[in-house]
Amino acid sequence: MTPQEPLPSLAQVFIRDSTRPMEQQLARIQQTPPHILIGTPNALLDVVQKDPKALPFDRLSTIVVDEVDYLIETVPMLADKRTMAKLERKIAQHPGPTRLLLSHIYSSASERLEKASAHQGKNSKREPESTRPQLVMMSATLRNHLRKFLLADSGWFTKESGKLVRITGEVSPHDPKKPQATEDVAQETVGGTGVEHHVLVVSKHGDVTNIEGAIEASASKSAESKDTTSSDDKAGLPLRPESSDADVELDEPSHVNPDALEAVAAAFALDVPSVGLLVLPSDASVQRVVDELCSYGVNARPLDVVQDKSGGAHLMRQDLDAMADNPTLLVATLASTRGLDLPELKHVFIVGVLDNGAVDSYLHVAGRVGRFGRGGKVISVVAERRVVQLKNGKTAVKDEPKMMLSLLKKAGITPAVYDNFN
Repeated sequence: MTPQEPLPSLAQVFIRDSTRPMEQQLARIQQTPPHILIGTPNALLDVVQKDPKALPFDRLSTIVVDEVDYLIETVPMLADKRTMAKLERKIAQHPGPTRLLLSHIYSSASERLEKASAHQGKNSKREPESTRPQLVMMSATLRNHLRKFLLADSGWFTKESGKLVRITGEVSPHDPKKPQATEDVAQETVGGTGVEHHVLVVSKHGDVTNIEGAIEASASKSAESKDTTSSDDKAGLPLRPESSDADVELDEPSHVNPDALEAVAAAFALDVPSVGLLVLPSDASVQRVVDELCSYGVNARPLDVVQDKSGGAHLMRQDLDAMADNPTLLVATLASTRGLDLPELKHVFIVGVLDNGAVDSYLHVAGRVGRFGRGGKVISVVAERRVVQLKNGKTAVKDEPKMMLSLLKKAGITPAVYDNFN
C-alpha cells in the first residue's frame, strides 16, 4: 500500500495573516513545495515585489483565478467617453494586484522562451505549450469589456488556434427546445424562475412598502421569461450606472438605517425557516449591525464559515428543507459573499443599493440563493428618495428606489410584491 503524502506536500495556503508571518509561510513553501498553492493576489504580489524568485513560478503548470470580474478591473462601455478615458488612465497608473501578478508570471515565461530560443539559435519565438502555465479563469458573469481585455489585450492567453476553451452554464445553441441564454438573463443567472426578487422601501417615518411597479410573484416570473432584450444589448450593459443624481459620493455615517434593519428583522422572523444572509454596504460595521439585530431578537452572527455557528455548519447540510428552532441570520459585506455556497439558503437580504447599482454585484449576491435550480427570495431594503450631504458641503438627491428599478431592468428582472409588507 502506497503511504499517503503529507498534507503540506499536497496543498498550502499563502495569505496575509497576523498570526503567521509571511516569512514563516514562505519558508514552509520553499522547504516543502506543494502541488497546489492557494493564495490571495495581495499576499503573492508582496512576495514577488520583494523577491521575484522567492516563489517557484517557473514550475507552474496551471493558474486558476476565481471571481475574475472582481479581481481584474476593466472599464465598462459608458456614454461619457471622458469618464471612460479617466478610468482607463487610473487603471493604467494603478493596476490591481491580480493584473500585476499575472503580468509578472507571463512576462517571465516569455523571457525564458526568448533566452531558450537564443541559446538554441532558433529564429522562431512562438511559445511551446510547456513554457506557459495553463490559465483558468472563473466568474458568474463575463462582460464584453472584460472578455476583450483578457483575450485580446492582456497577453496572458495563448493565441494558438484550438487552445482556448470556454465553459459556460448557458443553454447550447444546438438545443432545439430553448434559445441560447445570454450572460445577464436573470432566470439563467440567479437560480432560474424559482427565485423571487423583492424591493421594500422604507420611509423617513419608518413605514415599509413594496416598491412602485412591483407585481404579483407569478406575473413577475412571466414577465422575466418574456424579456425581449437582445443579446447584444444585454452584453454591453455598463457595470455601473451612468452619471445621475443618484450616483454621488456621499458623506453619510457608515451605520445602517435602523428602520431598514427592523424591516429585515420582521421579514426574517416571518419567512426564514433555517438560515438567511444579510449583505451590507461595504462601509457598514458588520458587528454593529449584528448587535442591533440581536436587540430585535434575531439570532444574527457575522459570517465566518470557519466557525460552525457563523456559517460553517450550513456548508455541508443535507436536509435542506429542515426547520430550525432558532433560525440564523448571517451578516456580511459584498466582498465576503463571493463564491459562498450555502445549500439550504433560501433568503438573501440586501440593505441599500450595493456598489452604486452595479448589475454584476447584485447578480452575485442574488446568486447565493437558487443554487442548483432551487428556489429562494432576494429582498432588497432601500430608503425612500431623500436629500443627502455631499463631501463638498453641498446637497444632492439620492433616489435608491429609482436606482434599484434601473438595476433590475438592466438585469431583466421584474420586482415581485412581498406579501408580508403588502
